[in-house]
Amino acid sequence: MTRVLIADDHGIVREGLRRLLEREADIEVCGEAADGEDLLEQIGTHQPDVVILDISMPKLGGLETLERVRRRFPAVKAILLSVHGDPPLVQSAVALGADGYLLKNGPAADVIEAVRAVVKGGSFFSPPIAKEIVAQLRAPQRAGDPFSMLSGREREIVHLIADGLSAKEIAAALHISTKTVEAHRTSLMRKLGVRKATELVRYALRFGLVEP
Repeated sequence: MTRVLIADDHGIVREGLRRLLEREADIEVCGEAADGEDLLEQIGTHQPDVVILDISMPKLGGLETLERVRRRFPAVKAILLSVHGDPPLVQSAVALGADGYLLKNGPAADVIEAVRAVVKGGSFFSPPIAKEIVAQLRAPQRAGDPFSMLSGREREIVHLIADGLSAKEIAAALHISTKTVEAHRTSLMRKLGVRKATELVRYALRFGLVEP
């Protein structure tokens, strides 16, 4: 029996995933979490084989949660769920150790297939995502990409800054304080060697971290 833990801040999404998964005789939903912090606590309690986590959650976003899952529970398989399939997000997810990446507008059968694939040691990505990964692998690789030095939270913040959000708006979106956002921004700008938010946006565009 494969034990699955679901993390999404929308109750209706969690309920839909639970009903979908529990129709399968070989899958058991062992718990639900509404945010990243709750997920990390429940992994320790329920010891799932697989976690399915939304990439946009309060308190801890999906990327930062994934980073912590990999560090604290390396044996647990992780499938990210998102409405967005932007290449930079996919790149970040793969770099942080995602075993799968599903688009919310994809067929429900993909969820079942993904769970069964990752628990066997494989991976599963929604077809549009898989196509993008292949394209990335065929493209020339950038040597010494500083983006690889950023933490999961810093990666999320650089995306939001590049999308034009202020520190206050980012704090509201991530359910953290404005001071915490500013501290992360200072850290990531130091790591990337930029001094202004405008330079950060140009960097993000140049390295393909966001779509122009």
